Amino acid sequence: MAGKRPGDAPAGDTAAKRARTAARRQKTTVSARLRRSETKHDTYVVRVGASRVVATVTARPAVARRWVFSTRWRHGRRLRSGAGLTVGMGVQWTPPSRALAGGAEPRPGTLQLCVGSRCLVFQVAQGNAVPAALRRFLADGGVAAFVGYGIRSDCRKLAAHHGLHVACTRELRAVTGMGSASMARMAEELLGLAGIKKPAAVGRSRWDAPKLSKKQVKYACVDAFLSHRLGVHVGAAPPSTSSSDSA
Repeated sequence: MAGKRPGDAPAGDTAAKRARTAARRQKTTVSARLRRSETKHDTYVVRVGASRVVATVTARPAVARRWVFSTRWRHGRRLRSGAGLTVGMGVQWTPPSRALAGGAEPRPGTLQLCVGSRCLVFQVAQGNAVPAALRRFLADGGVAAFVGYGIRSDCRKLAAHHGLHVACTRELRAVTGMGSASMARMAEELLGLAGIKKPAAVGRSRWDAPKLSKKQVKYACVDAFLSHRLGVHVGAAPPSTSSSDSA
C-alpha cells in the first residue's frame, strides 16, 4: 500500500470539504405563502432553505410600532445585557421614469427589517407617518446594528424623504470582506445557501403600490433575512453597552 504523501489532508477533512462543496451546489429553495390577510396587514411565511421567516407586511404605523415593541420584548434579555441586536435592513424603491434633478434621492417604497425569524416590510410610501417607536429604534446606536447591502444609499433615501436617522450601520460589502460580490454570492460562500436569486424585474417593480405582490414580499423579506444572517455570521453588532434601560 502506498504511503501517505506529505501535505495530504486527513480523510475526515477531505470528506467534510466535499460535503460543503456539494451543499453549495444544491440550489436553495425559496418560497412564500400568504398565511393571513387582515385589514391592517398581511402575514406571510417565507422559507429560505431550512429557515422559516414570518413577515408582517403593512402600511399602518400602528402595526409597525407593534412589531418594534414585540421585537424589543422578545430580545429584552439580550438588550439588558448590553449585547444589542443585529438587524437586517433593506429599502426598495421604484426606479424613476426620468432623471431626478440635482442628484435627488428616489422615494423609498418599503423599509424591511429582519431579526431572527421575524421580518417587517413597512410600506413607507403608503403609510401616512413613520411611528416614533420605529424612529427611536433606528436612531439608537446602542440597541441595534443595521446591516445591509448598499446601506448608506438606503439611509440617504430614508433621511431625504422621511427624516429618518439610522445611527449604527454595517455595510455587508465591508464587514464580509467580499467587496463588490453580490449578496447571493455572499450567502453561498458564507452561509452555504446556494442559488438564491433576486429577480431584476421584481427589483424594478412598483414598490409604492397599495398592495405588494407575493413576489415583492418574498424579494424584500429575503433581502432583509440574508442581511441579518450575514451580519450575525460576521459578528456585526452594535457597540456593547451596559445600559439597562435600552430595552
